Parts: sequence; C-alpha cells; structure tokens
Amino acid sequence: MSPVREPNLRLGFASAVALVLVHLLAPWPLLQAPVHGALVLGFAPGFHSRLAGVLWASAGGWVLESGLRMMPQAGGMALANMTVALALSWSLEHWPPASVRTLWVRLAAFAVLHVLLAHALVRMAAGPHVWGWGWLAVLATVPLWGTLAFRWHRPFPRR
Repeated sequence: MSPVREPNLRLGFASAVALVLVHLLAPWPLLQAPVHGALVLGFAPGFHSRLAGVLWASAGGWVLESGLRMMPQAGGMALANMTVALALSWSLEHWPPASVRTLWVRLAAFAVLHVLLAHALVRMAAGPHVWGWGWLAVLATVPLWGTLAFRWHRPFPRR
C-alpha cells in the first residue's frame, strides 16, 4: 500500500478557479475551450486520488454543457472528460514524461482524443451538433497550461 499523502491544495484551488472560469466564459467558447482543456487534461490527472480527478473532470463537463446553448445537457462531455482524465492519469503513472516537451506532445495527443471522443459521445446522446474551433485553441495553448501542469505534477508518482 502506498502512504497517505496530504491533498494538493494548490491543484484543488486551480481546478476550482478553472471551473468558475469555464462557467464565466460561456459567452466566448473560443476562450472557454482552453480553460476546459487545462482543467481536464492538465489539472484533473494530477490529483493523488483518481476519484478526485474524475470528479473534477466530470464537473468540468457538466459546467461546459450547461453553459453552451448549442450542446444539450445529456452528459456526453462529462463522460468524455472522465474517460480521458483516467487514461491520461494512467499514462502519466506508467510512463512519466522525461521533459516538458514530451508532456506537451502527450497532452496534444490526448486533446485530440478528447475532442473526438467528446463529439462522438455528444452525437450519440443528442444527435448532430456544431464542432466549432475550440479544439484549435486548446492545441494552441498546450505549451501554456502544459508547462504549469508539468511543474505542479513533477515528479509523477507511481501509485
């Protein structure tokens, strides 16, 4: 068994701020998408408890769905967030990144996976919908929030 660690308050505070920003930036989806991506891909996989990370990721999905009028509140985004956060957490545990650039590449790959999975699940839950350009904003800002995630999560612990 692994020893019990104290909660990462800095990461919890950043996740709470990102969740509030996702709600406040609802009128501007192009600005909302990178904050949502940072919450799901940058902050949620860093929690010591996978359950805490999944809960933050699902909360981000529900807040995003409730803020966007073009996407119904059916839960497809929350399920995509939980799945990608768990997969990224497992990836970081078993293959810790050696440098910040390798983490950027991994985060960009998981961002593309997240976009495809989210649109597939939302399409299954609610039918056809608008894709938008938010995914490009997420990919463009990976170096920004990816560096922050690398500094906060380093060294990546083995569970």
